[in-house]
Amino acid sequence: MRPEPVSRRGGPAKAPLSRRAIVEATTELAREDGLAAVSLRRVATRLETGPASLYAYFENREQLLAHVLDDAYARVDLVDGDRRTWRDALAATVVNTVDALQELPGLGSVALGSVPVLPGALRLADHELGLMEVGGVPAPRAALAVDLLAQFAAATAVERGDPSSTALRPVDVRSAYESADAERFPRVVRAAAALTGPDAAARRDFALATIIGGLTRR
Repeated sequence: MRPEPVSRRGGPAKAPLSRRAIVEATTELAREDGLAAVSLRRVATRLETGPASLYAYFENREQLLAHVLDDAYARVDLVDGDRRTWRDALAATVVNTVDALQELPGLGSVALGSVPVLPGALRLADHELGLMEVGGVPAPRAALAVDLLAQFAAATAVERGDPSSTALRPVDVRSAYESADAERFPRVVRAAAALTGPDAAARRDFALATIIGGLTRR
């Protein structure tokens, strides 16, 4: 990471420009219009400066969004656990990660398409590794689990966080399953209620219990 530049625009009218100020302005813009609407030009306009000023802090839009993502990771509430409660603590930490990613529309997609290496993400990964260490999960398996849990959190945020999603309502999905050809898809027709009944939280919790429950199995 390049060193923090020294802003030269201090004064009573404008706060000094900084990497932190740029990330906060980007976050505010994303809350209003979604990350898809974020550009360096729009962020610069919000900060009452020119786009060239932002390039002293971030090489491009992708690098800026990586810092916005890391800011979300840094705010995740980490849940502690012991040898008895580490699974619940790990699941709760992942749920909190999903919640943090959902705060900004589109942030889950950024998380899916990146390899996080900034301090907020490292803080989260280190905590998860610590919980699995307490639970006796072998280190190689724990390392793979950190990646899997990050993918799960990002994908869940994407699935639940897009207000413009055109996905069918559960009742419509159930109707489609129930009205399917019973000779070709007999199991789907019989399981229509079970396939569509659980809500998003139940599906999330089942997935986490399955993932985390498998960490200590041979």
